[in-house]
Amino acid sequence: APESLMYYLKTAYWKEPFSGGDGILLRKAICYALNRTEMVEGAFNGYALPATDAMLLSPLRSDSPQCCHRGYDYDLDLAKKLLAGAGWNDTDGDGILDKSGKSLRNLDFVITSAAELNWQKDLAVVVQSQLKKIGIDVQIHTLESNDYYQMVKTGNFDMHMSYNAGSSSSAKELQYGFNKKGHGINGYSNQNRTLEIIVENAHAALSTEERDKYVCRACNILYEEAGIIPLVYEMQYAVMNCNVKGFQFGPSHSAYFMGHVEECWVE
Repeated sequence: APESLMYYLKTAYWKEPFSGGDGILLRKAICYALNRTEMVEGAFNGYALPATDAMLLSPLRSDSPQCCHRGYDYDLDLAKKLLAGAGWNDTDGDGILDKSGKSLRNLDFVITSAAELNWQKDLAVVVQSQLKKIGIDVQIHTLESNDYYQMVKTGNFDMHMSYNAGSSSSAKELQYGFNKKGHGINGYSNQNRTLEIIVENAHAALSTEERDKYVCRACNILYEEAGIIPLVYEMQYAVMNCNVKGFQFGPSHSAYFMGHVEECWVE
């Protein structure tokens, strides 16, 4: 069953090469360079969906306004054009882009070995291979769970794998990761930091109309600046005897906790 839980990449937007206007172009290029259909087949054996129709909030969500349903399709030529526009070129012929004496080689791409997040390994390998095609070299750095979450808090990475809570959290709660109020690093902050204010306003909104207004503004910033890099949506699946009846998938993560399984019956 299709799900609204999204896997995506976060970047170190506060430092080179992902900072400033050129950093936006680099993230956009990466968004266009990723073949998400290939990810679905190569990392999930078909049990996922390409995340090309949103930056954070899946259209499958009942609380995701239409304005948030914009994403990035696969377009390798446009990716290369954006990189050239940001000044990245392969001046020494080694296959890796460089600019002003700095190279897009050995970017630190952090994932975790935590058992519940074992999808990160195969997905990271596909991402690494696809980025190499446009001259970006990332080195996969695997950490145990505690070290991984400490890294996320301190920002000691260039890129790292992440995911949202899907339909088990509301739209404004999902976006609250972009205003952590000092409790770790925001998932993304734009240069004038208006995203933080917008997210706070969405969280405090008293009506659906007011909430959607601010949620739309946040979605627009994430799209226009490629604040995060969507990859795929999770799919839920269950293997059971054909005599089991009444099983239904619930919100994201319900499969992990087997919610409402007591409501099934055997014929």
